[in-house]
Amino acid sequence: MPIAAAPIASRLVRRLPIRLVTVPALTVAALTMGGYGLLGLDTPLLRIELLLLVQGLSIGMVIGPVTAALISNLPLEQAGAGPAVTNTVRQTGSVIGIAVGGTIMSIVYRRAVEPSLEGAPGAVREQAAVSAEQARHIAATTHQPALARAADDAFIHAMHVGAGWIAAIALLGAVVLLITLPSATGKTTGPAPEPDRDEARTPEPRAAA
Repeated sequence: MPIAAAPIASRLVRRLPIRLVTVPALTVAALTMGGYGLLGLDTPLLRIELLLLVQGLSIGMVIGPVTAALISNLPLEQAGAGPAVTNTVRQTGSVIGIAVGGTIMSIVYRRAVEPSLEGAPGAVREQAAVSAEQARHIAATTHQPALARAADDAFIHAMHVGAGWIAAIALLGAVVLLITLPSATGKTTGPAPEPDRDEARTPEPRAAA
């Protein structure tokens, strides 16, 4: 989906300020991330696919124009290193975002499922606290359907909390774009190169003999 949205974004930034294209797109992406907080166990698969579709298109309309704006502001001698640095930062940010979101969900899940594990054997508590999948597996092998329901509820609660945090971080990113990106239409250019001193020198006219 980001690949499909990139050509649309490139056409829009030719007619509109880049801020007017990327800030609303990232805001929509943040809202779709927060939309996962409305999902439940009985949510139709079509609704989830629609959220993923809108989210992918929105992110695709941000990555391309922002990357182009960053590279266009680099001096000519740094044009080769610029794309490599921006790509590295983008991939690092993706990994950190996944790690932070996963950590938040894991902590919230454990706190939510712990009350249902009181009185259970130590091995059951340890495995059920790892993830909802592990808890469902333990519930099936020990014939405890109540544990499976508790794990499902704890996972949904953790997903809602994680979605709220991720949406808030994405909205913060939209605010950063609103502040830092230019509001004028057209490409931004870096500082003008200094003229060559040798070329700038003009020969003095000689006096007529």
